[in-house]
Amino acid sequence: MPASALAIDLGGTNLRCALVDERGSIVFEARESTQAEQGVDAVINRIARMIQHVAAETGSGPEIEVGVAAPGPLDPRQGIVKFMPNLPGWYDVPLRERLEAQLSRRVHLGNDANAAVLGEFYFGAGRDVQNLVYLGLGTGVGGGVVSEGRLIDGARGMGGELGHVTVSMDGPRCSCGSSGCIEAYCSGWALARDAQALVESDRSPGISTASKGGVPDARAVSAAARAGDQEARALLERAGLALGAGLGGFINTFNPELIVIGGGLSRIGDPLLDPARRGARAFAFPALAETLPIVRTELDGRAGILGAAALVFYAGAQ
Repeated sequence: MPASALAIDLGGTNLRCALVDERGSIVFEARESTQAEQGVDAVINRIARMIQHVAAETGSGPEIEVGVAAPGPLDPRQGIVKFMPNLPGWYDVPLRERLEAQLSRRVHLGNDANAAVLGEFYFGAGRDVQNLVYLGLGTGVGGGVVSEGRLIDGARGMGGELGHVTVSMDGPRCSCGSSGCIEAYCSGWALARDAQALVESDRSPGISTASKGGVPDARAVSAAARAGDQEARALLERAGLALGAGLGGFINTFNPELIVIGGGLSRIGDPLLDPARRGARAFAFPALAETLPIVRTELDGRAGILGAAALVFYAGAQ
């Protein structure tokens, strides 16, 4: 495995670049605004400059490879970003080829959720297991699977879209266009949707108070639930059970040693994760689920950058 990696966490709002060693320690880091409105070329040039800056500051020679974790559908085999909803103009962009041309370094591109499961596998809660399922609960819901030490991402590297597994055929419409996906119940936008309905119907004074006159969001739901608002608690219970139904299916399919829940919404904690654990055990074969740990991430805000680095370490181990 390489001794270190240059890592880029590409987000719609911010870029994060770091040199990461094989223990998962961030040796040096730089951050900038993505400024996606300036267009594809400007963002790619900014990424290249950041990598060159971090490499120069750390004395990283040309043998140190680059990992890029990016949101949205992409083809890691070809190094092409198919589409990024939060970055205008990103359609079929050959990101790997363009960065390699500027940097004269090998570049590895991966979906941010698949990168995150590798980050957990190498540096986080999954570092002592070979079979791991990861769900990242944020604005959307991403996921990834490691089975017997190998990333399961399908024929073209686009697999692992666990957030878009259907848990109810008659469920709410999802952002992907389908219905009843895990994301349609326990993402940031789904909780905000349901919270808005509760506020508009005057059924949850706790969420109204926590929203402070603004648009209710997942934070308001969490705060109201902690304060004892029963409707907020019921909303999180429903979201957690939907998540658990999906987890039960993943347990039956992949027989993992561990499930890790990450992303910003995982900070809600037990009001969301306890019903998810109950749901997982209700929907999975008892022999597979009864002793299976379902835990929060250990990486928190480092998941993106360490996942990007893990793309390099994983490639080096194959």
